[in-house]
Amino acid sequence: MKLFSAASMTGTLFCALLVTAPSVSAEPPHKSNHRHAVVHANKVVVARAAPIRMITTVSAFSLNRLPIGKVRFLHNDETFYYSDGVYYKKSPHGYVVIKPRAGFRVAVLPKGYRVIRDGSAIFYSFNNVRYRKMNEFFVVV
Repeated sequence: MKLFSAASMTGTLFCALLVTAPSVSAEPPHKSNHRHAVVHANKVVVARAAPIRMITTVSAFSLNRLPIGKVRFLHNDETFYYSDGVYYKKSPHGYVVIKPRAGFRVAVLPKGYRVIRDGSAIFYSFNNVRYRKMNEFFVVV
């Protein structure tokens, strides 16, 4: 019986606090220009998707090892590596990101590529590199 009365008192106390609590408003308490976030119930916020991050410049950035899933290929008797739209070449201090040369071929482009129509020709673009589909491969043009 004592447990029931304690639960009853807790419920009564909660109801009393709920009734005496001030009402909640979505408006700010003052109209000054502070740099804090205020939530307004009557405004709709539209969040845009984050843009796809692309490599626009090639720097002398060196990696100790290549990403998982890389592909090694030969072009004009030189060895290159490819992974998710990025091309690499072996250097004395690791692997360096390079700009692809015309004629590089890949079997599949990564997600996020764009289709570009130029007259009757169809090109594919990813990371500011333009490809053309030839014999089931994508060739850098």
